[in-house]
Amino acid sequence: MPQDDFERNYFLKDIPLQTAQTKYKNHLNEIRYGDAGSTESIAIKDSVGRVSSQSVLAKISSPHVTTSAMDGIAIKYQSSVGATETRPIKLQEGSDFVWVDTGDPIPEGFDSVIMIEDLERLARNEVVIRNPVAPYQHVRKIAEDIAAPELLIQKGAVIRSLDLACLGAAGFSEVEVNSRPKICFIPTGTELVQIGQTPNSGEIIEFNSVLMSALVAEWGGEAYVADSVPDDPDLLEESILDALKDCDVLVVIAGSSAGSEDFTSSVISKVGEVVVHGVAIRPGHPVILGSVSGKPVMGMPGYPSSALITAELFLKPMISTFLSSNKIIPDKLDSVMGKKVSSPLGEEEFLRVVVGPVNGTYIANPTTRGAAMTLSIAKSDGVIAIPATSEGLEEGVQVPVFLNRQRSEVTNTLLISGSHDIALDILAGELASRDTGIRLISSSVGSVGGLLSLAKGFAHMAGTHLLDEATGEYNVSAVERHITNEKINIYDFVGRTQGIMVQKGNPKGIKEIKDLLGNGTKFLNRQRGSGTRLLFDFLLKQAGLGSENILGYDNEEYTHWNVAAAVSSGFVDAGIGIMAAALASDLEFIPLENERYQIAIPSKFIGCHNNVDILLESLMSENLRKQVDALGGYDVSLMGNIAAIVG
Repeated sequence: MPQDDFERNYFLKDIPLQTAQTKYKNHLNEIRYGDAGSTESIAIKDSVGRVSSQSVLAKISSPHVTTSAMDGIAIKYQSSVGATETRPIKLQEGSDFVWVDTGDPIPEGFDSVIMIEDLERLARNEVVIRNPVAPYQHVRKIAEDIAAPELLIQKGAVIRSLDLACLGAAGFSEVEVNSRPKICFIPTGTELVQIGQTPNSGEIIEFNSVLMSALVAEWGGEAYVADSVPDDPDLLEESILDALKDCDVLVVIAGSSAGSEDFTSSVISKVGEVVVHGVAIRPGHPVILGSVSGKPVMGMPGYPSSALITAELFLKPMISTFLSSNKIIPDKLDSVMGKKVSSPLGEEEFLRVVVGPVNGTYIANPTTRGAAMTLSIAKSDGVIAIPATSEGLEEGVQVPVFLNRQRSEVTNTLLISGSHDIALDILAGELASRDTGIRLISSSVGSVGGLLSLAKGFAHMAGTHLLDEATGEYNVSAVERHITNEKINIYDFVGRTQGIMVQKGNPKGIKEIKDLLGNGTKFLNRQRGSGTRLLFDFLLKQAGLGSENILGYDNEEYTHWNVAAAVSSGFVDAGIGIMAAALASDLEFIPLENERYQIAIPSKFIGCHNNVDILLESLMSENLRKQVDALGGYDVSLMGNIAAIVG
């Protein structure tokens, strides 16, 4: 067809940007763009920048066995009882101790480690100690880092280099990811020459496709550049139809305007549909948005700045929609410390934190500290540098956080502080599945710590299960006592059964709480301030028992799953925790008390904070109830109900 006879489409209309974005988004929904995205399994070493197609739960705990945290000797802590400077104790290799290096498994029958620096060696197989050691001293317990089946990566998350250590430690060599969208670029123009060629008069080096390909890779897609097409509508039509056979999105570079050699709009109209031609933006107003054969087709202006603007406004969202994710953009964010942290003088410390906005202020809370903690690295939002001249950071001090996560994710975060429960991870997944972009971050500081954080304005909500010994009621009196400055709504989340976790076969024959005393039973407790610890203390008091005779009473863990992992490994004989954790770890369980785990939320957020309202809607979701109920050990019958309003 002669070019002079080819009917060109001029601008349909310069419409407002938001109108164009909405109009094209609706069109993409109509052609079901992104619905048929496939997945693939790839090696974790190749997964950085890819989007997880499913939630990833740890297959094994890390460490998977109890190991030594120091070079020295493994002993039975009882062997050191009574050792002093004036009355040292001699230990014999084999019967009393075994030499261990950092990372070695603790031999069966031993429970503590003495550093080599604290030993006096008398002979090849004999040492002297002058100080007693506590149970589990210098021992890295099983699941200290990761407690299977802990949530490692949420569905739809962009996998970062920071995630690889915890994936590997938790038993994964491969991970399931969403396939990348294939973006094909067709450069157009008779005047184009390739990069590296010297252009003659009237010729232009074609470099837009290089820039666009790099951006596509940065945004998570795969770019393919077809051969340049001269200004001929028939050749352009042929190239478009051929490229569409093996791509998810097609982009025609140049030819989108209304000049005598601009045919893109007319060709797309002929073989498909033009939805938008002309947007009220500068640069980039002659952009074309349409579809051919059920696939998105875009015509971008040839000027580089116009091409860049239109790519960011329209192509990048298409890639994000296909992947159901956003890329991570490093950033710095001024925040307020939600918790006091100490740090040794003389050492600059890089503290990893999670961040979320509460009442207009970004609150930073530290993740688990420790050189071997891979999961805290993966879960962190950024890093705070603590100078070598500082002994730490006070609660409430302003600090800059260097983000390793996209600011929009941090901005769209809800902070829940307080008692730990894996059902909160299920709730977080429910929020993510609703495509709200809301991220729920839990800070496990115990029920009392959660209420105190709420009172100080450092969290949106608190998870709590504090029993009033006098009334038998949960949480109301605790909220009244710890939060005196505002009204609080208390919502039911889950009913739980607290009890004693023991190994299969119950080798110690534990039937009730008094059986924890004597018989050499090694016990693992929860941290001070946790509702579980307070309940255990109450039950001891109720039974007329003291804690001093419980071996390991002062040995603490911060989650039910860590306690379950320690019991399952045999490092301890028993631990206090919830039935759901025991069931997940295939342990036997001696029930002691049914309790109500509830979520306390300031009333001022209800109806005024969109993310909080969406979370409350999620609490009423039948899908959430089914997922939590399937874990076992939970009562979800009251989930989402208002239990009380305090204040």
